Amino acid sequence: MEVKTKGKGLNSDNNGVRLGGNIILTGFSLEPAEMIVVKKIVGTYVRKISEKIDYKEIKINLKQSQKAKSFLHEIQVDVRTNKGLLTSNTNDRNLYTALSEALNKVNNQAEHKS
Repeated sequence: MEVKTKGKGLNSDNNGVRLGGNIILTGFSLEPAEMIVVKKIVGTYVRKISEKIDYKEIKINLKQSQKAKSFLHEIQVDVRTNKGLLTSNTNDRNLYTALSEALNKVNNQAEHKS
């Protein structure tokens, strides 16, 4: 099956988009308005995670596949800490819901590690 992505190819380099130096977004080739919402969601959860645990790096990867007329969004979150690696993976048709769920899972893991 051919995978199509949406967006204008903004911020689609191999290294991804860096937010604040230790937050990396990869696969996020979205419209500028969508990126603003993504950055706000990420910022909110990263602040919550940083209150619970010290992290070295957070990587968030987005894979989109087109199913009929809508997209299925797969979000993979990896958080490297001194105590190990926290990971989560979520699929949803709504990008923002998938992102929130994946980051919330990592936030819960961080809470249990602290």
